Amino acid sequence: MEILPPDANLPVPYIRRLDPVAERTFYVARPGIRAIPSGAGTVVVFVGLQSFTLIGFLWAIWWPAPSSTSDYAFSIGASSVLGLLVIAVFVLLMRRFPGFLLAVLRSPFISVSVTDRRVLWTLPWMRAPLMEIGRERVLGGIIGMLDRKGNGPAALILVPGDPCADIDGNIHFDRLPDAAAFVASLDRG
Repeated sequence: MEILPPDANLPVPYIRRLDPVAERTFYVARPGIRAIPSGAGTVVVFVGLQSFTLIGFLWAIWWPAPSSTSDYAFSIGASSVLGLLVIAVFVLLMRRFPGFLLAVLRSPFISVSVTDRRVLWTLPWMRAPLMEIGRERVLGGIIGMLDRKGNGPAALILVPGDPCADIDGNIHFDRLPDAAAFVASLDRG
């Protein structure tokens, strides 16, 4: 009677191996500042305008320099109120849209890797990947118009009904470095 390991009935990608086989990495990209979503530029412009207004208010409060105790009390009190309002808006945004704000803040540091077993998104300060998609869920990739450096949009095509995909069954990348190599690496596995 042959004794099988407990995971012998699992599909092939999920069977544990006794001898470790190293993963082969086909593609690694660290898009950096290019990874920030396209709409974030507009948000930065509006934040800049608000910052300019805030600096104008602070200038009006503190200029000319306070000369009496009541002037100092007013300047400190008004500056504190402005600071609390800025903190309140930031907390409101964090409570209302935590995923978007966190994604925008993390995006310049994310690294995208394609190996023979999976596609993963990692951060340098985290041991576990942010997201990982097994190669059995990947059908291929498509590429958009590239600039002269080879950077451009690309999409990862997933199996129909995959929970990580958008409505078209893809995961889209804007301004991916060497997008042609990314798509080619998806076909290598």
